[in-house]
Amino acid sequence: MNNRQRSYSGFLIDLEQSQTDYTNELRSIRAPTLIQHSKNDSVVPLTHVEQAQSCIPLAEANVLDSWGHLIWIGQHARHFDERLLHFLSSNQIYE
Repeated sequence: MNNRQRSYSGFLIDLEQSQTDYTNELRSIRAPTLIQHSKNDSVVPLTHVEQAQSCIPLAEANVLDSWGHLIWIGQHARHFDERLLHFLSSNQIYE
């Protein structure tokens, strides 16, 4: 799994994005947006979630107590899935 999940150029993209202010781009998003994150993620800080949620007008954040960065697997995956399906159905994106 580690070999398949290796970021390659993703790491360089992360470095570039951490040096850029995307506030205007985030404020321009008009679609309902669900941000799912683990409070135990050591890769992406919780402040990124808070910043995005404060800028995106229709954003909702779901902060899970899962083990780390891969929140869609493991024992908390069910909570991730349930929140996603609820968000999609509430916004008439999925029925």
